[in-house]
Amino acid sequence: MKRIPVGARVRIADEKVLSEALRGPSERRPKPGQMTWASRDARVMGYRPGPGSAPLYKLRDAPGLWPEEWIDPV
Repeated sequence: MKRIPVGARVRIADEKVLSEALRGPSERRPKPGQMTWASRDARVMGYRPGPGSAPLYKLRDAPGLWPEEWIDPV
């Protein structure tokens, strides 16, 4: 796990990564509106434990929650 602090700037995964996630388990698929955020920058506003205790991040202005494998610190 790469715990990302609140306030950190992150880059969201590209469309290829998010498209591959659409074929994964339903609880780990991008939600409506998240695909349009591919390759964009955002700021971490908070996080909470997700499936298997992996953190799910809330990003400023971006819809839904984001698993750490879909974001990288910039």
